[in-house]
Amino acid sequence: MQLRFDTSTVPEKSRLEFWQDVSSRTFVGMRMEPLSERPFFGELAARKVGTLGLTHLRSAAKRVFRGSAEIASSSRDCYVVCMQLTGTCVLRQGRHERLARTGDLELFDGTRPGTLLFTADYQRIVVTIPRHELAPLLAAPEDAPGVVIPGDSGAGDLLSTYLRAFARNDLPEPVVGSASDVLVRLVAVAFNASRLGGEVAKVSVEEGWREKIRGYVERNLANPSLRPETVARHFGIGKRYLHELFARTDQSFMAWVLARRLERCAEALRDPALRSRTIADIAFAWGFTDLSHFGRNFKARFGATPREWRGRATRNA
Repeated sequence: MQLRFDTSTVPEKSRLEFWQDVSSRTFVGMRMEPLSERPFFGELAARKVGTLGLTHLRSAAKRVFRGSAEIASSSRDCYVVCMQLTGTCVLRQGRHERLARTGDLELFDGTRPGTLLFTADYQRIVVTIPRHELAPLLAAPEDAPGVVIPGDSGAGDLLSTYLRAFARNDLPEPVVGSASDVLVRLVAVAFNASRLGGEVAKVSVEEGWREKIRGYVERNLANPSLRPETVARHFGIGKRYLHELFARTDQSFMAWVLARRLERCAEALRDPALRSRTIADIAFAWGFTDLSHFGRNFKARFGATPREWRGRATRNA
């Protein structure tokens, strides 16, 4: 469900207070100071995408404060990732004071004090990410807040391109979790690459490769001919390098592909709209070619046969 707020529906003298309250509930607690003599305005559209909060907003020039009082009154254990669509922002948090121009990306820590300065009207996309999802992926979490990266080159280009697509699409429920996970990982890749070099930067590059490969696989899971050699050929890399990339994770490449296919089948078997389709149809639709292989792995993964899994969903409907 999308929530929309617009100050045009509020008396002029109450607009800043209204906007401050809406923004604090949508993102993190904050205090605001207008920078224009004109009547204040602001509008936003916010929705949940998996575990993430996604907001488009447009506002008049202002200064935003988040200090100890705001943190105490509105504690939220999250990071806030912003992409400037129009206008500029001066972000100060920790040891940093950085200027974000149109297209740039910022990382703000919701548990720390900081200020944002917008000297003119602006628009931006804002994503709130639970700390426990992003912090373990950051190479230096203590140094990440207050960092601004360009969105038109390197890993920032990769992140900004994905974020724009993520923000403008209303994703179907079965893929929301996967798409959100990709975004969180790309945030980590981009900000790690901006801060670190040497071997840590190499890890970021490798994670970037894995995310591109995962995205390709997600789009082609239904293809039964999806194999390491076809994926490696698509990206122009060696099959050995493909296996090395996934050897550094908790699953091999084909184990991950199998897990994703099983999860898609499990989602389909729970879907009331697909009850008329046979279990075999669903398995074949997600790239399986051997029903015995599918059944054994499904039970190992979910602790129930596909038929039992579907029966439980039907009884609980």
